[in-house]
Parts: sequence; C-alpha cells; structure tokens
Amino acid sequence: MPIERRNHPQEVLTVDFLVLGGGMAGMTAGGRAAAAGLRVLVVEKGPEIGGSALLSGGKLWTAKSAELFAQETPGGDPALQRAMLDMFDTSVDWLRSTGIDVADVSYHLHYGKGYDFDLIAYFEHCRMLVEKAGGWIVRDAVADRLIVEDGRVTGAVISDRDGDTIVHSDWTLLATGGFSANPQLLECFVNRNAAKALARSNPYSTGDGLRLGVEAGGSISPLMKGFYGHVIQSPVHKWGPREFRAYTQGGSIRSILINRSGLRFCDESLGDHQNAQRILEQPGATILIVFDEGVRRAEAQTILANTSTPIDKVQIAIDEGAHVAAADNWAELFEKTRAWGFDAETAIETVADYNRQAMATEPPTPPRIRSLQPYLEPPFYAIEGQAGVTATHGGLRVDTVARVLNAFGEPIPGLLAAGADAGNVHGEGYAGGLCFAATFALLAARHVIGERPG
Repeated sequence: MPIERRNHPQEVLTVDFLVLGGGMAGMTAGGRAAAAGLRVLVVEKGPEIGGSALLSGGKLWTAKSAELFAQETPGGDPALQRAMLDMFDTSVDWLRSTGIDVADVSYHLHYGKGYDFDLIAYFEHCRMLVEKAGGWIVRDAVADRLIVEDGRVTGAVISDRDGDTIVHSDWTLLATGGFSANPQLLECFVNRNAAKALARSNPYSTGDGLRLGVEAGGSISPLMKGFYGHVIQSPVHKWGPREFRAYTQGGSIRSILINRSGLRFCDESLGDHQNAQRILEQPGATILIVFDEGVRRAEAQTILANTSTPIDKVQIAIDEGAHVAAADNWAELFEKTRAWGFDAETAIETVADYNRQAMATEPPTPPRIRSLQPYLEPPFYAIEGQAGVTATHGGLRVDTVARVLNAFGEPIPGLLAAGADAGNVHGEGYAGGLCFAATFALLAARHVIGERPG
C-alpha cells in the first residue's frame, strides 16, 4: 500500500470512492470520479492496470439498436441493455475528453457500431487523473472483505505483501473482472465441462467481486451460464496471451460444427462466441470445425483488428500441433478424425444432408439463419476445436445505475458493480465487453459524484 504503517498492524485510510479492480470498468470509474475532484483508491490484484481489456481489440462498440441488442443477446435484461445503449454516446464523449486517439465510427459484426481507441494511452490518462486528485492506484493487492456497518458497505480490508489496510469509503465499486479464470466457479455456474475450457483472459479474474458482493448481501443475476469466448484449436501445447488470438478459429461461423457423435449441434452462424458456449454442452467438450477450400481461402484473407496482414489460421493450427485433417473427399477426411474420438460414418451423413439442404435452400436442422452455403470445393478440412472463455456474463444483480441488489431487489447502500462483476446484460450473446464496462462504470461514477437524475 502507498502508506507508511508506522509499526501499527493495520493502517486506516479514508477516501471518497474505493474501486476494486483496475481494468476497463475500474479505471473508467476511478478516472471519471477523480476528474470531478473525488479522492479515489483503485486496488488492482495484478501487477499492472488494464486487466483483460489489454487483451482485446480495443474497440468500444455495441449493438446499433435495442432490437438488435435483444435479438443477439438471448437471456439478457432489456432494462440493463437500454441503460448501456443510453450511455454509449456519453462513454464515447468521455473517451474523447481524455485527449486520446479515438477513430471515426466503424462497424463490428453485422449488428454493431463502435470506435477504435488507444487502450494503453487511455489507462495512463485515467491513472494520472486519479493521482492528480490525490488518490492512489495500488497494484498486487486484494480486498479480503467488505466492511458493512448498519447495512451499508463503508469500505474494505485491503491486503498486500506489507499487511492489511482498512479503507473507509462512501462508495465501493466491484470491478474485478468476473470469474473467467476460476475453473470451480465456471463448473458451478456455466457448465460441468467449463472447468476444461481455456481461460482466454488475464489470470486474476477469479471471482473476487462475486464473492465480496454475495458476502455483503448481494444476489446473483438470474442467468449465470453465459460467457463471451471463442472457439480455439485443439489440442494446444502452449497457452498465453500471444496464443489467444492466433489460436482462435473465428471461421467457425462459416463452417459446419460437428460433435463426437458426428452431428451438428447449433446454428454456427450466430457467432463464434455462441459457438464456444455450445461446445461446452457437447460430450467431451471438443468438436470438429469442418469447411472446404473456399472457406479456407476467404478466411486466410481476413485481417484481424490491430493487425496489418492476413493470418492463415489453418496453417497456424498445423504448425502448432493441433488436430488438423485435409482430404479430397469427405469419407477420407472423417476417417482421419476417427482417432480423435469422432463418429466418422455419422459425420459423413451429416455433411451430406447439410449440403443437400443448402443447395435446395431448405432449412437445415439445427437451423442456420446466415451463411447457408454448401461445402463443395476440395480439399476439405477438419480442425478439432474447444472453448476458450474470455469473460463471464453472469455476476451480481445490479440496477440501471450500477447499484448491487439484494435478494429482494433492493440496492445495497454503498455498493456498486460494473464490468464482468455485474451480471445479465449479455445473457448468452455479446454486444461489446469494453462498452459494457465503460458505460456501467460511468453510471457508477455519476451516482457517486451526485450527477444521477432525481
């Protein structure tokens, strides 16, 4: 902690706003509150601020409309979604007010719009705002517990290598990043196979905010199983931030996904993030990503965000030792996958039925609302895939001004949550994690500095 302990076992610090977590939500809330003159303490569990946001594409985006938001995020809370949409322009204005580079509007997926911005410069600006207002950014520290007095959260006990500090604050924000790096919580709330999923996020998002909020009387969101993630090549022999994007098989949305029984199991076109969720529902939690040369050629020309050259994900999977098969006919292709535990005979029938339906423009089963096309151009490919989890969508139940709610739907005085610690905006879909973090962080900051309506 940035405080001399002077031989006392515990120090006591009083601030206006205590922020637990130094990612997109925590730094946004802390920076905005500090800009209004509040003294802020941001406590980050890791050695650096930024959290999983630093692993993202750096785009503040969300759905173009409430209708598209609801359509693309089944199970999400419409009121929370509207609050996020209503704050979108404010969040863009806030980014621009910091003086960082914010690009002109661009479009993301088929239903979103957003802005690219310099994440590193943004976090540095928020840090300077906090420190200029007399606050602190503390790294390598955690909140052991929240302090609750007469039903109100009045701070927390913060621990680091030097000991404990009792922090008193009028308001406390939980913004610790969800529980994507906690296999036990994933297994409990998402799916029994979720403990097998790769954590495609920073290693510090282990559910601290969820634990602290529940211990203080908060309730969890109605839908806990949703998450944002991606389909990843399988097996992987090394795994870290350098591999997160390189090993992602985003072409799953233009492929046929087949489980170990040889069957399609989802509408692949809904999105790579939804495909990752469906994979965890399959036996063994591994699947085949099946496509033809036409899809490979198109995918190999795709330029990812923040890159300048195309990346051939098939070649990367081959070079890195993932299970990849190629053949000039379907029978030979699926025979090669038999050793990986897949039903070759049923898979051949599945692809034949799908191609017949696609050529006849018949609705396949499961349905496919986009990219209904036959796969006819050899060679044909199969890559074994698995799920990677980037951010959980379940969390603490919150209202439209980011207050944590108890089991009766009543706000817990003094306690707020934003980012992945707040639940049920996205349900099982996705409409922008950075935007969700920024908008609810700004709602929390507005509440703290007294700008909220009424």
